[in-house]
Amino acid sequence: MTLLFSNKTRCHEHEDTGRLVGASPAVQRLKKAIAKMARADLPVLITGETGTGKELIARRLHERSSRAQGPFVAVNCPAVPPDLFQAELFGYEKGAFTGAERRNTGRIDAAQGGTLLLDEIGDLPQDVQAVLLRFLQEGSFERLGSVQPITADVRILAATHIDLSAAVATGRFREDLFYRLNALHIHSPPLRDRGPDKLLLAEHFLVECNRQLGLSKHQLSEDARQRILEHDWPGNVREVRNRILQALVLCEGHQITAAGLELADNGETTSDCNDCPGTLVDYRHAAEREAIECALRATGGCVPAAAERLAISRAQLYRLIKTLGVSVKAP
Repeated sequence: MTLLFSNKTRCHEHEDTGRLVGASPAVQRLKKAIAKMARADLPVLITGETGTGKELIARRLHERSSRAQGPFVAVNCPAVPPDLFQAELFGYEKGAFTGAERRNTGRIDAAQGGTLLLDEIGDLPQDVQAVLLRFLQEGSFERLGSVQPITADVRILAATHIDLSAAVATGRFREDLFYRLNALHIHSPPLRDRGPDKLLLAEHFLVECNRQLGLSKHQLSEDARQRILEHDWPGNVREVRNRILQALVLCEGHQITAAGLELADNGETTSDCNDCPGTLVDYRHAAEREAIECALRATGGCVPAAAERLAISRAQLYRLIKTLGVSVKAP
């Protein structure tokens, strides 16, 4: 049985409020998939590495759907304590528990007539997964402290950087919940597979960050443009924006260089600013190395488990291990 809480099927034209920047074949395929899946009022599972823009994809699915005039509500699942998840999702009545001094509507109520995004759903504990599955199966819910069922008129989207198929195979994620959420599937490609989109995104964020900081004249130098295209961008789109923003904040001139982006060929860590200390990249690498070593110790040297603990992909962790020279002992 498919999950369909509403009989809305007509897709209306509307203005998008988000942009998927890029012209690569991977992004063109992604845009086509979004346009088609937006029309179907069905759950969509959005997968992809951290920083690839999964929430932006969810917003685009909402904006191009028949629910575009309704609310878009996102729940960051790992940020909600397990014992508060039901109250956060379903809401509660006055007196439902100690401290419940008034009725509080939950996220589902807030999303009625629109879309509910369950972000990083792969990090949900097993007991919370069971609660969520029951809601998805029944299409209705009860506020804590109430026995009155409320029909949920929401479209469910879920996003994760975790390989849920592998999590199902190891028993960390419920198979029945996986298939409930995976009626449709869309993958957000990593930036390393998007070729010239790297430069398009850098230029897009340069304009955006210039506007945010009240600037207007900054441009990318030729060496910066070349290094942007050559860099693997393990942090994906988020890393591009962060590097551009930092370079703008620290730079005194009007040109952002490879050194200013900390992407210089010679490993130079100084930026193009006269008064920049030039050691920020060293601090960042040291912090990353310490975090990776700590995660590896905690997981007995198991890289997949360490990657999950650090909330990054295995491929990203392997690249960082190689780049930072971290020693990995076999478990």
